[in-house]
Amino acid sequence: MTHQGYSIILHPGDHFRATRLHLFFVPYGDELPSGDGDFHVCLHPTEDYLNCFFAPPSDV
Repeated sequence: MTHQGYSIILHPGDHFRATRLHLFFVPYGDELPSGDGDFHVCLHPTEDYLNCFFAPPSDV
């Protein structure tokens, strides 16, 4: 977490689509609530596009 949002680093194997290092940024307010308290990303249609990002509530 940064002052402006979430800095996401995915290494090969961190996600089933990730075959190389990826750096993504999601501003606060663009995240979706995570139902299980964990962070999740959707890469679609390719590994280069962060389609959705789920984050736990900030008070967890």
